[in-house]
Amino acid sequence: MDRYDFIHALRKDLNQREEQIKDILMSGGIKDMEKYQFLMGEISALSYIHDKIKEHLHEKGDLNE
Repeated sequence: MDRYDFIHALRKDLNQREEQIKDILMSGGIKDMEKYQFLMGEISALSYIHDKIKEHLHEKGDLNE
């Protein structure tokens, strides 16, 4: 697996997890505020990782969206 395959697979996994969290939030699957805050924190972390990957690829001139 080269680095582009790895990056593509990683971004796909990150997107899938974001969609899972959004589905949980939209379906009313939150039982308490603690779980809500945890999931919002996870979405924030996933977004940060996405941004860092994009930033790194842009710096290297490898950004292919």
